[in-house]
Amino acid sequence: MARKPREKRLEERAEYQRAYRARQKAERKPSRDDVARVVLRWEIGRALTMENRKLERLERVVIEGLVEQGFDRDAAKHRFHEIVDRYEDGWNFRLKPHLRPNGDDA
Repeated sequence: MARKPREKRLEERAEYQRAYRARQKAERKPSRDDVARVVLRWEIGRALTMENRKLERLERVVIEGLVEQGFDRDAAKHRFHEIVDRYEDGWNFRLKPHLRPNGDDA
C-alpha cells in the first residue's frame, strides 16, 4: 500500500478539522477549552469572595500544573495574576457569536 503524498494528507486533515468544527458549531457542543474557561471563571470568582487562602491554593495548583507541562514558573504566575486582576475588574470571556440567543453570527 503506497503512502499518500504529504500535501494530500495535510489537506485531508485540514478538511476533516473544518468539517469537525462545523459539526461542533451546528450541534452547539462546547469544546474542552469552553468547559475549562467556565470552570476557571467559577473557581476564580469563588476564590475572590472567600478567604485569600482559597485564591492562594488555586494559584498554587494552576501554577504547578502549568510548570509540569513545561511552562516557565514566573511566566505562569504572571499570566495567572493577569487573569485574576481582570476578573477583579469585572472582565469576562467574550461570548461566541454563533451561540447568542438570536443565533446571529455577527
